[in-house]
Formats: sequence, C-alpha cells, structure tokens
Amino acid sequence: MCPIILTFLLYVASSHAGETSELPRGHMEPFGGHRPADVPILETTTIPDPWTFWEDYVEPGVPLILRGAARESPAFELWTEEYLKEHYGDLEIRLEGKNEATSRIPVGAMGLGRDTIESFVDHYQETDAYVISQLPEPMYHEVSVLRCMSCGNMGGRIVEADLWMSSGESVSIMHKDAFNQINCLMQGTKRWKMVHGSYEEFIHPAWEPEREIGGRSSIDVTKVDLIAYPNITKIRWSDFTLNPGDCLFLPKGYYHQVTSHGSTNLAVSLLFSRISTFEDDDCDPVDQPHIPLSEMFVLWSWPGHGVMSMGNLDVWDVQSTYAKIAHNKGVLTKERFLEEILVPFPERVTDKYVQDLLKAWDVIDPKDKGQLTLDEILALDTATMVRHTLQMDMVEPSNTLEFEYFYIDGEDIRDLLFDMLDNFGSVQKDQFIVAYTTHPEYSGTEEFALEVWNKLKTADPNLATREEIEANIEEALENWRAKRIFDLTPANDTSGQSLLWQDEDKVADALQKARETKSKDEL
Repeated sequence: MCPIILTFLLYVASSHAGETSELPRGHMEPFGGHRPADVPILETTTIPDPWTFWEDYVEPGVPLILRGAARESPAFELWTEEYLKEHYGDLEIRLEGKNEATSRIPVGAMGLGRDTIESFVDHYQETDAYVISQLPEPMYHEVSVLRCMSCGNMGGRIVEADLWMSSGESVSIMHKDAFNQINCLMQGTKRWKMVHGSYEEFIHPAWEPEREIGGRSSIDVTKVDLIAYPNITKIRWSDFTLNPGDCLFLPKGYYHQVTSHGSTNLAVSLLFSRISTFEDDDCDPVDQPHIPLSEMFVLWSWPGHGVMSMGNLDVWDVQSTYAKIAHNKGVLTKERFLEEILVPFPERVTDKYVQDLLKAWDVIDPKDKGQLTLDEILALDTATMVRHTLQMDMVEPSNTLEFEYFYIDGEDIRDLLFDMLDNFGSVQKDQFIVAYTTHPEYSGTEEFALEVWNKLKTADPNLATREEIEANIEEALENWRAKRIFDLTPANDTSGQSLLWQDEDKVADALQKARETKSKDEL
C-alpha cells in the first residue's frame, strides 16, 4: 500500500477514535445509558389502608410498587386468550402501534385504530398492534379496586379505566400523565424507567400548548442523542420491573417510559383525580375491602361499542376551576366562562363552537342569569357537569369510527392519485386500493379507499382517467377536508395571551353571531 494512503487511513482512524472517546456516556443508547439508575422506588407486599396510602404516597406524589396486588382481581386468573374471546369477543378496543413514537396506527376489524377483542386476540401475535383503550364496562366486574383507594374521594373520583394488551416489545415514549393511576399487570412483564418531575427542565420537553397538563420528552428513548439533548446526562432515574400480579401507583406528573415483554402482556389502569385533600367519609377504619370496579362510579365509563370517552375532561376539576374563579371574583360570569375556554383553545374560535359553549353554559345556568355564585357552582351535581362538559368539549378523533378522516391528510390522498397518474397515465381501482391501504407513511382501510374511488364518478368502474380525477377530486376528499383539525404550533399558539389575541373583533363577532342564532332558535 502506498505510504501516503496508509498514513492517511491511520490518521482518519485515530481521529474517529478520539471523537468516540469524547462522546458522552450512553450516547445513542437506550435511555438510562448515561448513568446507572440510583433512585429506588418503594415496594410493599401489603396493600396499605386508605389513610396511609394518601398521606405517604398520593399527597406527596411518591410512587409505590404493590407486589402481588393484582392477584386480588379475578381477571388475573380468568383473562386468558380463550376466556377473553368467549366472554368479550364482540367488544371493541382502540389500537395503537407498538412503538409509540414511530409506529403507524394499525387497522383492525372495525377500522383504523379500532378492533374487536376476538379479532385482536386472533391476530396480535403476528402484528404491530397494541391495545391502549378504555376498558369496556362489561369487564369491570372482574377488576378489583384495591382497598387503598376503594373509598373516599380517591375511589369516588375514578376518571376512567384503561386496558393495555400486546404481544410484548411495545415501547412507550418518555412522558407524564395528568392523573394519578394504579396500573396492574395481569400477564407479561413491564420494565419501567421513571424520572421525578423535579428533573423536568432536563428532560427536553417537546412543545405542547400551554393548556396541556401532561407532557413528553423529545428524545428517542431507544437511542438517546446526547449531543442534541445534553441535559439528559443530569437526570437521575429509577429502573424496575413489574411481574405478573404486580401493581404500581404512579403519581400524576411523574415521567415514565415503559417497555413491555412477554408473548402476552396484559394490564389494567385506573385513573383518579388530581385531588388535593382526602375525604374519607365512607372508608371503613377497621378493614376497608377491595371492591369490584362494577360497584364503583367511573366518570367516563364506556359500554364497549361506539364513540369512546378516553381522555375526556375531569368534570370535578372543571367544577373546581369555576369555584376558584367565583371565590376570587365573587361570581363566575358567562363572559368569564367563555374566556376560560377560548383563551386556551384559540384554534377552536368559530361561530359554531361559541354556540356550543353558550349551550354548555345553559346547562349550568338554566335560568340564564348570566352568572353563578360559589354556592351555585358547588351545588352542581356530577351528572350536570358531565352534560355541561360533553356540550363544550370536542370529541377526540381517535375515539371515533371516523378517525381515518383525521389521521390521513386529504392532500396525501390527492398526491397519491396524481403520482399514479404521472406514472401510469390512468389509475386502476385495485391499484389505488392497494396503494392506499399499504402506504409506507399511513395505512388506511379499504372502506375509506372505496369512498374516494366511488366519488370520482368514473365511467369505467375499474379505471379513472386524469380528467375524471381532476373534475371530482374535491368532492371525493370532502370528508377529509371537513374533518381536518387546525394544527396548533409554537408559531400560532396564543393560548396564554388575552382573549382578543390577534383580531380584536374576531371573538366579539363570533359571540354576537352565536347569540343572534341562539335567539332565533328560541323564537
């Protein structure tokens, strides 16, 4: 070999070796490679009483591993694949991909992101699908609410119950949740990596609107780029594994990343409110029992069919917000109520949405006084607050069977059709369906592909010409355009500003038009 070339190669090799030695420990490794886990999480094999649970864990926000506690639920023994199919096979569940950061939304028997339990059990070992769903109410009786939270305003303020199921190797992002929860593992194992909220400034939070209570890190947990995200090296963290039969109390706001293992991984999570005091009115001071979930009130229960309510607002928290305003200002006015909703959600300001808010106000102010006192707010019952919240809160698209309209951009469908025209001169029906349902960036359903195709109004049922596509593409994509949600970004997020943030007449005009429409309806 030429001496000059050899010298050059040795120089390059030594240079890269120097660079490698200077890289931070754990660079491009899974989260936690930067330092050993050295923050222990408390464990117990004895389920504490409600007062101890509140004082030592919930109130101070301290996680607790409850070894063996899930065995108190009949589901631990009963929920085999065969049992789930036989008893709950027709119930619907919501799907995501196993890798929360990169997977596409899978297609199930009921559509994009929606399956039945029977169909999922039949196919999940060979697919990327992962159940992250509301627990259908018919399954409640086989889940126990542990004695530590089965009474008072912990048991009385269960917001929702969720079901998690996969064939293992699912990977979550690093994130925090808005609610307290107890997560109980029935099958498989889960490795938890946790970070206390005091390290939030070093977690490299991804941007979210100011209104959001949860949060997530920007890092790729499978290979953390410590050059791009250097503050990760400052984080101390916890590392532990839940085994079948174990539960975890996860306080609100505690960052965590979970990797599931086992050919079947099955868990149930009970979410309860962000309470600030413990009211123990109905707690047994001697021996508080475990209680079947079916005997508890769950704010957002779901029958297992139709539109879900996963992620809906905590109505008790909403009521508390109104009460604080009335306490500080003397009353809650209709105008202040509108501002409380419209300031955090600038993208929602339309005539229709303001009309919906006015109808929501009517639920809590049926006499149309225009204001509510603190006593009147505190007297509102939960059923009234649920009706009020449903009227004002927009439905999360992934909770519906129309999710595909929101998930796939109509412009992408347009591009797909015109790319096929450019490549082939015309579009074959079967080719379009295959391309739409197997696209590398999204995978839609044949049902929605046929909706597009049928609205192209082709003379030949199996062939679309350029002229036909150009003439009918707008009508073919009308549902995708109608359902499109305005994307809030850092550039257009004005949720922390005054109500009249950009155009001082925008909200005023919307309010006036809404009131005029409402007056006409009443006539």
